[in-house]
Amino acid sequence: MIQERKGKEVALTEFLLIRHAVNEYVKTGKLAGWTPGVHLNDEGRAQAVALGQRLASTKIDALYASPLERTVETAQAVLEHHPDLTLQLLEQVGEVRYGDWQGAELNKLYRRKQWLMVQAFPSRMRFPNGEAMRHAQMRAVDALEMLAQRHPRSRVAVVFHADIIKLVLAYYLGVPIDLFQRINVSPASLSIISIGYGRIGVNLINETSYLPQPKKADGSVTELRKIGGLTVDALGEPGNRVFYLQVHHDGDKQTTLHIEKTQALFIADEIGRLLPPEGQVNELADNLMPELINPEPALFRGGKIELQYEEQTDSPDLIRMEIVELLGEGQGTPRLLRVWATRHQMLALGQRARALVQRGRSDDTKSDS
Repeated sequence: MIQERKGKEVALTEFLLIRHAVNEYVKTGKLAGWTPGVHLNDEGRAQAVALGQRLASTKIDALYASPLERTVETAQAVLEHHPDLTLQLLEQVGEVRYGDWQGAELNKLYRRKQWLMVQAFPSRMRFPNGEAMRHAQMRAVDALEMLAQRHPRSRVAVVFHADIIKLVLAYYLGVPIDLFQRINVSPASLSIISIGYGRIGVNLINETSYLPQPKKADGSVTELRKIGGLTVDALGEPGNRVFYLQVHHDGDKQTTLHIEKTQALFIADEIGRLLPPEGQVNELADNLMPELINPEPALFRGGKIELQYEEQTDSPDLIRMEIVELLGEGQGTPRLLRVWATRHQMLALGQRARALVQRGRSDDTKSDS
């Protein structure tokens, strides 16, 4: 907890390390980085209000933020309770420079060998045309050391980003950078460190007790058995298509998910791994594959996808597909869609998914010519 001052001064410079609240970019399934124009969503604004209330009675001497919109908007919620302060932007605590990875689909990044390096050996990782993790750590630490010199015996709030905060905490804990991913820093969370000439203190990590419970992402499970069919399709212009997975069930009902192109290809690959191709599928595909109907609103955006044989002995020919909702860190418990389909339905889906991806590649090539 924050220890209020006794007397006029504190012996150390105390830093309130605040992660920005949930933003609108997390559900795109892409890595934001320094992407401009990323703002807090409704849940994030509610988190920021709760954070501001948490710090309303805390004496703060200076307030800094990364220059990105989501950090500035979070800092402004603190500023509302401290009108005597001026928000100062500090680029040195900005997000990691992800280079070519910025704006990339996370489902594609997960498959890269370098992603394993980020998780296991971040001290060795330099993002393509971007920044090394160890350099990001040192620029942020240098920034806090500079602020400690600028604001001796003061309390300074800094609003910035998860990876940068974790790297800072790892440094002052004396934890090797290769273990920094073990530290959890949630959206709109509060961590506290103290820096002085003779002593360093890590006083609090990832306080979130003041935050409202997320209203969405309740962990609910939707189970669909004896379906009429399922399909994958895309709408929009080449290079800007929106992909959907849709299940037809209970007569005239449809349940739809947003997916990425890479996920459509993954589904095709997994079906090919589970089921050997059957010649009759080509003839049956048109009958087995329903049309995409009214895809919006979708139930959620798909994240992790798994396919496996139904283990029940009375259903030997069914394949179970489970799709977990894609959520950002700290956004609550993801929802789950569980679908049982026949071998022929799955084979037709895999055939359609692969053709859809190949068609998109062909369309993109034509549009570039």
